[in-house]
Amino acid sequence: MFRNIFKTRMDHDIKLRAYYSKYIFNSHFILFLSIAAGVLLYTLLGLKENLAGNIYVDLVAAILMSVAIIPVYRSLLKEADVIFLTPLEKELDDYFMSSKIYSFILGIPVPFVVSAIAFILLIINHSVENSLIIIFTFYLMVIGVFTLKVLAVNSNISPTAIVYMFMIINTILLFLQMQNMMLIILGILIYLVAFIILKKKTRSSIDWLAQIDHEKQEQNRFDTIISMFANVSKRNKTFKRRPYFDVLMKKQFIKHYDQDHMYDYLFHRSFLRDFDLPMIMIRLFILCSIFIIWMSNLYISIIFILFVLYIMILQLQGLYTAQAYLLWPKIWPVSREKIRNSYIRYSKKLIIVISIFFIIVFISIHPAEFYIAIIFPIWALLINKVFSKNVYKKEEALSD
Repeated sequence: MFRNIFKTRMDHDIKLRAYYSKYIFNSHFILFLSIAAGVLLYTLLGLKENLAGNIYVDLVAAILMSVAIIPVYRSLLKEADVIFLTPLEKELDDYFMSSKIYSFILGIPVPFVVSAIAFILLIINHSVENSLIIIFTFYLMVIGVFTLKVLAVNSNISPTAIVYMFMIINTILLFLQMQNMMLIILGILIYLVAFIILKKKTRSSIDWLAQIDHEKQEQNRFDTIISMFANVSKRNKTFKRRPYFDVLMKKQFIKHYDQDHMYDYLFHRSFLRDFDLPMIMIRLFILCSIFIIWMSNLYISIIFILFVLYIMILQLQGLYTAQAYLLWPKIWPVSREKIRNSYIRYSKKLIIVISIFFIIVFISIHPAEFYIAIIFPIWALLINKVFSKNVYKKEEALSD
């Protein structure tokens, strides 16, 4: 009975993921990922001889694998379950066992992909046999952190703290194992001790409030990730004022508050006051900059800058759909054409500014190839034009 309850909820969750996946993994995005993966693989294999014996390669591989161990635990519990399922708590073993299996499967794709990249890095300094043993250890860590996180959810210890603490521990353990394979025993002992301690702190009964609160956090994390690629309609987005952005909110002239230019300011305000969009843009820029500076490879720099620009521009499409359907167009109705023109003007300005930042980073790394940087704004404007047309088509279809 309760296994069927979970299956119903799981089927709904799978349908939701499949729905968003068709928008994220479209044909041109798959093509772009294929090209990026090919370039990365070719570059890493080409650098094998130059990097041989470099201890920093081991450190990078250890960090990469450790960061990838962020397990997902989806109990799929609802708030109403506190009332209806609490009396039947002792009969829910099948429900929670199914949720653990489903959650573990959800968390496997990222470690699987990362293990393939890490293996390429490992064989630079280690034999194939030792590299496979390290990868095997990595998968044991994936299982271990998942188990510890599940235990932490039903205790007074923060699951997030457990994940981040073991992210550091795993980095150290993997790096040490790369230097001496026998140190795998140290990792096994640490995990056994952690399991025993958490098992003792785990409550004997289900902490329903903690379980439901954790499910909300996991759902919000999922929505946040999806919102980087597509609009999440059910997500309750709020606006947030960040005082350090106030300097960018310049005072508008009265002449700009006409029907032709009013939305330029509203789009700008929506962007700066959005709950997570500005910070997503900043984080993507910082992460991309760190990665291409570390790699210092021309082709990788080009591919990853184009990739990050793609994601950023995909994010911007939400500005149009959010602002164009708020209360303001009903108070002061204007033609959709004027709203679109305002969005085109604002998005072009924003895209040029973002592209300039990437150009500065690119030229600082590859000054001899500075002329290649011209492709960044061209690519960004082209992608923005394509995405905007898709948004307009959906809008017209809905209006019909």
